[in-house]
Order: sequence, then structure tokens, then C-alpha cells
Amino acid sequence: MLLRSPLSSSSPFISPSSSSKPRAPHLYPLLYHSISRPKEVKRGNLPIVSAKISQVHNYGTVDFENKTNLHWSDLYRRILTTMIEDKCVASVLETWDSEERRLSRWTLGRVAKELRKFGHLKEALEVYLWKEAQGNRFFNSSSDMAIQLDLMGKVRGPENAEQLFFSLSDSFKDKRTYCSLLNVYAHYKLKEKAQSTFDLMFEKGYEADALSYNVLMTLYLNIGEHANVVKLMQDMKEKNIALDIYSYNIWISNAAAMQDLDEMENVLNVMESNNVNATWSVYTNLASKYIRLGLMEKAEACLKEAEKRITGRDRRAFLFIISLYGDIGKREELYQIWNWYKSSFNSPLNTGYKAMLQALVKLGDGDGLESLYEEWGRSGSSLDPRVSQVLVGWYCSNGLSDKARETLDQLVQRGGKPNEGMWGTLAEGYMKENRLSEAVSCLEKAVSCGGQVGRRPSNFKWRPRPSFVQDLLEICKQRAQTDIADQVVEIFKREGWDEIEPCKGFVE
Repeated sequence: MLLRSPLSSSSPFISPSSSSKPRAPHLYPLLYHSISRPKEVKRGNLPIVSAKISQVHNYGTVDFENKTNLHWSDLYRRILTTMIEDKCVASVLETWDSEERRLSRWTLGRVAKELRKFGHLKEALEVYLWKEAQGNRFFNSSSDMAIQLDLMGKVRGPENAEQLFFSLSDSFKDKRTYCSLLNVYAHYKLKEKAQSTFDLMFEKGYEADALSYNVLMTLYLNIGEHANVVKLMQDMKEKNIALDIYSYNIWISNAAAMQDLDEMENVLNVMESNNVNATWSVYTNLASKYIRLGLMEKAEACLKEAEKRITGRDRRAFLFIISLYGDIGKREELYQIWNWYKSSFNSPLNTGYKAMLQALVKLGDGDGLESLYEEWGRSGSSLDPRVSQVLVGWYCSNGLSDKARETLDQLVQRGGKPNEGMWGTLAEGYMKENRLSEAVSCLEKAVSCGGQVGRRPSNFKWRPRPSFVQDLLEICKQRAQTDIADQVVEIFKREGWDEIEPCKGFVE
């Protein structure tokens, strides 16, 4: 089973735009082989692949995918509904298990896989925790524990992941779980712990492969220690550890970060000489780096090559190419790839609509944006507030806060639930129009949402952008609006923001 995670904006394969872009597909995945053997049977030297960042994707064929089951998708959709209604995943599983159909290990694994694939990590973890709570009913392998460990780290933080790891029996502490722990440390940029875990894995005699090197190289790339990336890459070559597609992507990203254009382009030559097929992900990675360097023609050429390498029904390829065409301002090509995407699947997912809406924002195509949003509303897709937030952000950035509020209210009327980001964006829109009372009201609602956002840990707490806070405080000061200022100070103190600049100076 492949555990894959996409990138943050600092990650090596992300497209060169804001974090709202689709997550990059290039990070090294965490590979787990799902089995149903007795716990005492040795697994052999099966490979495990891990990724640094917070979103987890799975692809390829695993044991439970070889079975015919028509009901897992119904359970998955029911869990998605609970996310909108703020219900507990465990209660859904209990109801399904007792009233619909007795749950199997396969069904739970398949549902959790789909949740991870689309970034619903909190819900995926809840599936694993419910499974664990059933005692000895379900068999657990070290692969299961490695996935649960990875989810625990990304949802509840590294301390909880460590606690889970050290509570495991020795039979579960193998290459899979060690690499999962390494993955968690790399995700949180805990360099010393990651390096020591990496070293310990080899002290224990685990076979060296590209997996752990890729995780550690990604960490060093993201913290700007490019020399260490080069050192690890050289170490792989000296030990005859074959580079895989993720290694080559890291190599490209590291060269781009050092603005070494020749080295970046040389990677393709090395891949060709090593008979390694450059996938669409390599070319989208190159395109993103060319965009960052302002080389738009080269970026477009790479996107054309990426299009040629789209195979099967890989939605991620379409999403990244859509995003990058938005970056280089190619409207015709953007709509061509969008229409190709729609014709390749029964219906676009929310992630597809979100990517296309964001691309249209980059093009400044307001009419196209509104038209596509209406299409999404008619599509029957679940009411993901992150899709609506794109349009709300567009309206607010163009001085149309009333239309933004109308969009938010319509989402509520249809049964959707605005998230922190929507309220925060609307607060910024009102502030720009000097409607301070409404801005503070939206700020209060953003704080009160309180739920987990996207793929962030459960202890994540939303807070406004520092630039918004600074501008809001400055306007209050200039206008001497003490009533508004008092409300802001009360929010700051209650949420613990009064110790954060620029809040601290204002409160004092």
C-alpha cells in the first residue's frame, strides 16, 4: 500500500504559487504491503516508502483492492456527510457495523485509504482508532501501525506519534514503523530527531534504499540546507542505491533552490542515460521551477511534455497542469485541459473545481469564475467550504464584500458550513472597505469555528494574518474607534494573541 503525501509551499515539488494550490504529487510515498498473515510470521525485506508532508495519498493495487465490494463507497460518502454535520466518525462506524453490514478489515482499510487520498487525515485516524478500540477483532500488521503512526503525527503532533511508537511491542518496531516515525519528524522539521532516527535504522541493519534518503533529503531541502541534500545524493551513488523518480525530483528542486539552471536541466539527461522514464510529475516540477525563475516559455514546453505523459485516470496530473497553466496565464490551454479532465471522469471532484477556480483567479477571469462556481453548485458535489472560499476571496480582493457575504450565506442556506478561512477572508474584505464593525464580527466568527482545518494537526488554532491584524489596529488607532478597539483587544486576550506582535504593542 502506498502512503503518499503532498507538499507544503516550502516543499521541493510544489508549484510556485500560494499554498492554496493543489498539493504536489512528487514527494516520496510511504509504501506499506498489506497482509493478513499471523503476527509471528516474518515479512521479509519488503520496501517501505515515506513522505515528508502532511497530505497522504495512496495509489496502486493493494490486497483489499483485489476484492469486489460495493459498499465501502457508501460508507465513505456517509463519513463525508458527517464532516459537514460535525458528527463523530466512530458513531457512523458503530451504526454501520450494527445496522447496515458488519465491518471487515478490508472495508475499514479501503475507506481509510480514500480519506487519506483526499486529505481527510483526522477522519482517517478516527477510523484506525475505532478499529483499535475493537480489541482483538481485527488483525493488525506493522504496516497498519505504520499508517496509524503517520496519521497520529500529522493530526495530533509529533509527541503523540512518539508516544504511540514507544508503546508498540518489539514485533511492530520494524523498518515500516521506524520509517513512519522518520516521516513524522521530517514533516515537523525536527532535524536532530530525524537524523538520529535515520542513523538508527541503519544501525539496526535495515537495508538502505531510496525511501529514507528521500525523506531526509526533503527535510534538508525544506530547511534550506542544500549542501546536505547534495551530500546525501552523493552517498546514495557511492552505495549504489538506485535513485527513483522522487529522488530525481528532489535533485531538480535542490538545483532550482540554488538557482543552478544547468544542473536542474542536467537531471533529465541523467535520467535518460539511466533509462529512467521522466513522468508527468518531473515535467510539472520543472515547469514550476521555470515559472519561479521567470522562464515562461520553458515552463509551457514542460507542461506540453507533461500532458503527453498523462496516463489512465490520474486526477493529480490534471490538477497540477491546470494550476500551472493558470500561473503562466494561458487561458486557452487552461480550458482545454479542464475539458479533457471533465471528459475523463464521470464528474469533477471538489478538488478539481477548486483548482480550476484558483487558476481563473490568477487569470483575472471573473465571469469564468462565477460561471464555474454556479456549475459546481449544480454538480451535486459535497459542500466543501474551501471551494466557496475561492470565490469569496476573489470578491473581497476586488472590493465586493457584499457579494462575498452573499456567497457565504448561500452556502449556509444550502446546508454548508463556512470554515475559519471564509470568515477570515471576509473580515479582511470588510476591513479594506473600512467596515470595521463587520470585520470584527467576522473575526469573531472565524475564531468560534474552532474545528480542524484541512490537514493541519488537531491542536492547530486558527489566527488571522499578521498583516490583517496590523492594518486593523492601525485603522482603529487613526479613527480613535475605542469601541471597536476594545472588541479586538478582548479577542486577542481571550485567544492568547496579546503576546504576539503586532498585537502585544497595541494591547499594552
